Amino acid sequence: MSVTLRSIVIATSQIKEVLRFYENLGLAFKTKKVSLGTEYYWTTANGLEIAFIEKQNIKQDVQPHYMLSFKVKDIDLKFQQFVANQFIGILDPTDFAEGRKAILLDPDGRSVEIIEG
Repeated sequence: MSVTLRSIVIATSQIKEVLRFYENLGLAFKTKKVSLGTEYYWTTANGLEIAFIEKQNIKQDVQPHYMLSFKVKDIDLKFQQFVANQFIGILDPTDFAEGRKAILLDPDGRSVEIIEG
């Protein structure tokens, strides 16, 4: 049996800042209305739908239980763009055996790994 991840929907109470963060990666979001007047913001990256939905008063853990990872071109420039846009970098671009990577925090505290690709 083969399983393919088709989509991921992430709730946030900081929708504008979260969208701004992921738009810095180069993602462009579309808006879709769902039941009860709610909107969610979605994009597709390599066949995977990534969506964010706003939920007020979310109890946020100190550290979210997952990390997202994206391939980017010119990791050093991309990392500097995030820092210049007031986002937090927790690992500067560094060479590892599996490639050059950096880690940022999105506005909800999720670790977001960017990998040179």
